[in-house]
Amino acid sequence: MKKAISDLTRQDIECMDYNQLIGLVRETNRPPGGLRSIVRIAQNSFLNDRKKVLEIGTSTGITAIELARLTSAHIYGIDINPASLKEARERSERYGVANKTEFCLEDATNLSFAPDYFDLVFCGNVTSLISDRRKALAEYSRVLKAGGILAAIPMYYVRPPSTELVEAVSEAIQVKITPHDKQYWMDFFNVEPFHTFLTEDYTFDHIEQGTVDIFAQKILASEHLQELKPEVKQLLDEKYTRHMQLFRENLSHMGYSLLLLRKEHEPMDPELFTSTRVR
Repeated sequence: MKKAISDLTRQDIECMDYNQLIGLVRETNRPPGGLRSIVRIAQNSFLNDRKKVLEIGTSTGITAIELARLTSAHIYGIDINPASLKEARERSERYGVANKTEFCLEDATNLSFAPDYFDLVFCGNVTSLISDRRKALAEYSRVLKAGGILAAIPMYYVRPPSTELVEAVSEAIQVKITPHDKQYWMDFFNVEPFHTFLTEDYTFDHIEQGTVDIFAQKILASEHLQELKPEVKQLLDEKYTRHMQLFRENLSHMGYSLLLLRKEHEPMDPELFTSTRVR
């Protein structure tokens, strides 16, 4: 049985990975690029109230909720963390889109949905955290309609990180990560039956350490967290803030790409005369 917040112990907090911490503190866990990325996907995926969308790794639901608000499409958000899904459902009620969103406990490598069901599959950066990511990609393709769109926002290193940094991030998220560059993800996603039709590249802004501390303090001041025993709350504060500072350092080495790919009916010839947008 799930523990009440007031019953959590220091050991419970110590055992939590970052995904579980998000569910506990109810952080608004946005995709890389935040609302800008969500809007770009909504605009370029031609979503409307007749379309069905699957979001992989919805966390506390902000992407699913914003897509529903922007487009009135019906959004299914899946995650492996029940606490995050509970928060997502409650948020969808508060934002008035509960009738347009469904949040389910699902494994991305073994989806329960029928083939050819969705018009858009959105996977953000979550694919990088899945151990059998090829199997996950096959599942994305299986549940996506022919002509449907896969939206991904993979993060990658634009500057080599230290071994110590990679190990620290791996421990924090409890997933062993391997540093990849942009080309790795382009090659990973751009395989049959997918064809990339939009790519936008970004780098993360530099965020001051003090700004991260202020953000963490605001999240940790949430009313529901005051139910924790003082010694448990102190450990949560320390661990959450430490994680956020770690991710600040990690993201200073990283960029991301917004990728939109279409599931084609048949293989397409490669494009020869490509072009680059003049800035």
